[in-house]
Amino acid sequence: MSDEIVRRNKGAAKKEKIKRSSAELENGDSSKHVRRNRRRDVRNRRLFFLFSVAGLLILLSSLLVRPGKRRHVGIDSGRFARAKALRDAAFKSGNGFLRKTKEKLSSTLNKKHKHSKNKSQYDLKKKFRGMRYLDPRQLPPLPGEPSEEYHGERHAQRGFVGDGDDDWVPIAEALDKNVGPKVDYTKYKYSYPELVLEPQNDGSYPLLEPMLKVFQTWEQDDLDSPPETIVEVLQHFDYQDPVQLEAAVKYRNLELPFKVYNVPEVAAAGLKWTDEYLASHFDGVKDGIPQSSGMCQQSVDHFFAFHRAEIWDVDVLGDPPSLDLNWNFDKWARHSVYADAVGLPINETHYYWQSGVPKGERLRSEKSWTFVSRDLPSFSSPKPTFFGFNPPEQKGIQCRFGERGVTAATHYDGGRNMIAMMTGAKRYILSPPNACPQLGVVTSRHHPSYRHSMLNFGRVTLVGKDARSSDVNMSDREKDWLKIAGNAPTLSTVLKASEVLYLPSHWFHYIVSLQKSAQCNTRSGIQKEGNPNFGGLHDVEQCIGE
Repeated sequence: MSDEIVRRNKGAAKKEKIKRSSAELENGDSSKHVRRNRRRDVRNRRLFFLFSVAGLLILLSSLLVRPGKRRHVGIDSGRFARAKALRDAAFKSGNGFLRKTKEKLSSTLNKKHKHSKNKSQYDLKKKFRGMRYLDPRQLPPLPGEPSEEYHGERHAQRGFVGDGDDDWVPIAEALDKNVGPKVDYTKYKYSYPELVLEPQNDGSYPLLEPMLKVFQTWEQDDLDSPPETIVEVLQHFDYQDPVQLEAAVKYRNLELPFKVYNVPEVAAAGLKWTDEYLASHFDGVKDGIPQSSGMCQQSVDHFFAFHRAEIWDVDVLGDPPSLDLNWNFDKWARHSVYADAVGLPINETHYYWQSGVPKGERLRSEKSWTFVSRDLPSFSSPKPTFFGFNPPEQKGIQCRFGERGVTAATHYDGGRNMIAMMTGAKRYILSPPNACPQLGVVTSRHHPSYRHSMLNFGRVTLVGKDARSSDVNMSDREKDWLKIAGNAPTLSTVLKASEVLYLPSHWFHYIVSLQKSAQCNTRSGIQKEGNPNFGGLHDVEQCIGE
């Protein structure tokens, strides 16, 4: 009897299951679909719960932050309080120039940035004219002041994008194509020191003097009235003279700067690198040679300073030093010709073209080399040369195309640097590694200009011993740093077409483009010890706190 009951119950259950399945099929569902719907409902309930918790946490955090205040994770509130007080004091002082600047900065910051290809559209065009003094928050604390840590907000964009300025185009089109710079420094008068084939490693070479004196002798921005004769202090070796080239190697081994001239491949590249030739390689494939990459940058005036755009917080530091610009090489070159012809003033917008060759290119087939590697074989060779003397440590080739007045803030490179000038001329202001504490180098590790200086050294004459500093409308922090920099050991040299400058590891260099120019450099390894008279890696690390 019990077995019969069990069979009946099983049969009834089976009939009920079939009945339910039939009903589900009539409604357009299946058990598989039902299970899927149930899982989706569970997942949706879980997501709703998580989003509710997240929303509650955001609401609570916003209530904990006082209205009008911005909270940064890990911020050094004392640092920003000091910086804000310093900046506000700077804006309140002077003849009102900085107050007007602050109003314009605030107006810009209140506008919502546009984004394009991971870059923030940022308009500096005609923001203000006159000398651009630094926001004191961009400078490191003075010697003896407490250290300051930067914790600006990181953002997704890789750079700030400018929109350029085409007001110059009609004037440029009307110019005589044969017009050149007001002063052609490739043909100017120079005096060179007596040739010394055996270097005196006693600190007497190279001859250094206070930076203030260097710029009193020849003002940084006085490009049209240089000294009657430009006095050079670096040894000047003939590359094609075996005896002099051997002497150059001795100077290089002692980590002492020098120049070589009469370099055939550099001279040949200078003749070949016309604007048309360069534009054809930057703007597309030329005669089967791969296209070269390059980028144009703009600054509101003539001064350019290194910065990592992705961590430059405009709410903390103000305007970025430069912007990326969607110009091709041809347009940059036409503006550069215009700048030479009209003597572009320093307070007008300037443009800078940069490009590079990756270090791995020299290891590939020469058929895949870009024009820079092909035209400068001693720089790109995988075998040791006088210029690329440590191929395994070679860092590629960097090229900079400058226009009249473009000034690059001081910085150092770890690698032993060979800098070749193909066309035009640039003025290099050099300081040894042990001068680092006097150069205003940013020491906050998270600052976007870490290990670089933001100072415009040309202003040392505005705050020098005989200057009326009360007439200079800049923050006290900038004035004080310039006074310190004015005493830094320095030398000045003009590097012109067909010359190559050897810059030892960790030497600081500050660069002024005297006219339209093309320059490339390659770095070969690091010499950590440096020269005992001028310092090395240890001095720089001690300076920046590494």
